[in-house]
Amino acid sequence: MNNSSASEPFSAVAPYYDLLMQSIPYLWWMHYIETLLDYFDRPAQKVLDLCCGTGNLSELLAMSGYEVVGVDHSAAMIEQARRKAQENRSGVRYYVQDASELELGETFDLIVSLFDSLNNITEPARFAEAMRRVYQHLTPEGTFIFDLNTEYAFVRKFFDQTQLDANAPIRYRWRSHYDKQTRICTVNMEFWVREGDTERSFTEVHTQRAYAEQEVRAMLYAAGFPEVHLFDAYTLHPPERRSDRVFYVALR
Repeated sequence: MNNSSASEPFSAVAPYYDLLMQSIPYLWWMHYIETLLDYFDRPAQKVLDLCCGTGNLSELLAMSGYEVVGVDHSAAMIEQARRKAQENRSGVRYYVQDASELELGETFDLIVSLFDSLNNITEPARFAEAMRRVYQHLTPEGTFIFDLNTEYAFVRKFFDQTQLDANAPIRYRWRSHYDKQTRICTVNMEFWVREGDTERSFTEVHTQRAYAEQEVRAMLYAAGFPEVHLFDAYTLHPPERRSDRVFYVALR
């Protein structure tokens, strides 16, 4: 068995990320984004996929006719995304950038950040700066749509997941710990991948912060957004006490 560890989140797992995400309904996500745009009568053509990972949503948006740019903090994830863009001839441009340091020199009709990516910004000051950077990269009638895991999801240990089936393309065991004082959830992730006759194992440690709805609203207003709406995930209903994922729609 070949054992290794990764110091940078999403680096070792990047080549196997799409295996982990096989069951994720990216098309459904895109349709929900379009539903929200229709709900607020906000047409969009040019889209920034913020924290785009390996580019699955970016590529789908491009195939649907949008002009797309993707950015992610992880160089390893962007490497996978660029490979897809080349294979698909999608024309999506990908850049390695931190959301809190976003600087592209262009503006977008729509900026999206999905699958609780922004929870990974664990410092509130950097989260607030990401909101400001997003505002600066939107057109005057631009829209910012993103989702966040709620504290309820961390307390209920939704990150605790296990897949140890011997026939699975990638096996894993995740265990989380949530600190209510710091609002930080630490997830220790173990992975096992079969490579030929050998099995490779590696670990990653991911951290996310639970942001309260009122502090996210305050950060968005401070960034310049005059209008902010919240929805229980994948619906047009307001969040509930037991909502584990909340979508934010900030209108410039």
